[in-house]
Amino acid sequence: MTAEIMEKAEVLAAAIAKSVELQNLRSTEEAMMADEQAQQIIADFQNEQQRVYELQAQGQELTDEVQQAIDAMEAKVEGYPPIAAYLQAQEQFTKMLDTINGVLAQAIANDPNGGGCSCDTGCSGCGGSCS
Repeated sequence: MTAEIMEKAEVLAAAIAKSVELQNLRSTEEAMMADEQAQQIIADFQNEQQRVYELQAQGQELTDEVQQAIDAMEAKVEGYPPIAAYLQAQEQFTKMLDTINGVLAQAIANDPNGGGCSCDTGCSGCGGSCS
């Protein structure tokens, strides 16, 4: 690995560390972790997930009642403001990382279309069809 690549990776890492997305993720995580009700909701959700996993491991299909309980628990998790804020911040951070990965993948592939097909350049490389 060249020193230039490592230097650029360190610059990128520093920029990510200073990003608004990471700052929001960290602050919303701290708020969620400090909230006792959020922690109880998360624990209840994890218990429900474990119950579902055990049912599926035993080969049992989920009943409507179990599915409704799962749906209600998911709604409770997503509807509690500290958890919802954290999930939104996590999504934004993930989108940023996905965008960075796309830029890297495009540069590595030397593909001006970002890995997609274009009828301007032909689809022979991706197996698609242009119409």
